[in-house]
Amino acid sequence: MQKTVLTQAVAVALATFGVGAAYAQSSLTLYGNADVSVDHVKKTEGVRLVPLNPASQGVKSSVTRVSPSATSQTSYGIRGTEDIGGGFKASFVLEGQLSHDTGALSQDGRFFGRQSYVGLTTPVGEVRLGRQYAPIFYSTAFVTGERFGATDLFIEGGATNNLMVRQDNQISYWLKAGGLTASVAYTPNAGANDIISAARGGQVSSANGGILGSSGAGGERAGNKNGRSVGFFGNYAFNDNLNVTLGYHRNEFDGAGFGLYSSATNSTTVSTFSLDKYSALNLGAKYIVPGSNIMISGTAGQGKYDMTDGDGSLKLQFAAAGVRVPVDAWTFSAQVSQIKFKNFTKGKDTGLMLGTEYALSKRTSLFARFVQIKDDEGQAADAGFRAGPATLAVVGGPDVIATSLGFRETPVFAGAGINAGGKSTYFGAGVRHTF
Repeated sequence: MQKTVLTQAVAVALATFGVGAAYAQSSLTLYGNADVSVDHVKKTEGVRLVPLNPASQGVKSSVTRVSPSATSQTSYGIRGTEDIGGGFKASFVLEGQLSHDTGALSQDGRFFGRQSYVGLTTPVGEVRLGRQYAPIFYSTAFVTGERFGATDLFIEGGATNNLMVRQDNQISYWLKAGGLTASVAYTPNAGANDIISAARGGQVSSANGGILGSSGAGGERAGNKNGRSVGFFGNYAFNDNLNVTLGYHRNEFDGAGFGLYSSATNSTTVSTFSLDKYSALNLGAKYIVPGSNIMISGTAGQGKYDMTDGDGSLKLQFAAAGVRVPVDAWTFSAQVSQIKFKNFTKGKDTGLMLGTEYALSKRTSLFARFVQIKDDEGQAADAGFRAGPATLAVVGGPDVIATSLGFRETPVFAGAGINAGGKSTYFGAGVRHTF
């Protein structure tokens, strides 16, 4: 695996523990990543059915931006370890994320919103306490040929449910033995409101709700299972050329309602549906062609939102495949992906990414990316959203609907989004520097 590109999240996860290893001394490491680009995003108009966002109906748009995190997440972190002897080691990770275009904090303003935990490594594994990645995230992160930036189509598998990405209040156990790296985690409340909506930051309240995993949504509440989560992950490296992954995730929501948040009226139109639980399963694989370092990888998964009413569930499927070809200082990459509803609107979102980068040094690279995502709106579905006496029908695939409802944390192309039935095209070029 060390011959391939690892996401920063995976590198940190592996760096903080190692069963049976000898540690020469304590250490404190400052690390980070700066990824900034100039991009142009063009969005075509949506369909003529009633959309989730009426203001975007039939609107074509384009924008040129200075944008962060195109090929990897712009972030900073501190990690420390102390060898206390006898196969025991104490460690911690404090990691945040920012937007280089404005200097603002990401992760809803959390200073260490990416990760914030303390760990204790023992001869039989490591225990970690605090804000961490949900285990199923790693089933995709271990196999992507990119770095989980805004143009990495493999990110769909890690962000279908926001709490699959990062969780508050997490207790996890990690094991590394031979070719196996595995973890299991539990949290009494990963961060979920009684109302799930697209509200973020200062808009989050008991009246408006907020996205799954939004800041201020956590905290244990007596007699309420909302946000309770369990999951596991496993990666097995057969050799330096082949590894496979498996991830499982389950969240309890205990009847939380979900609806549409309107910043104009500062209110949420709550759906007649309520959410019982969410479960997901991911499989992945990565293969390095011997003697060439060409990487071929893929991942597939499915998720299900169980409702306490309606037709009983909302089902999704996801698949992505990619190739990464290094040629001297150059690297060329391509990915395809599709995420779709198996029921509900039966809408789907299909993506294509083409990329290239040139390594100026071991830590600094120039890059360019072309990405396109097309939404197939499917059929109109009665979502039960009330607008006065009327009920709204919705159309679109998961990239449109899940973001609008607050189920997803990472909109298309770092917030550019996509219209129902429309197409979003991205082209960007920039520089990435790691330290």
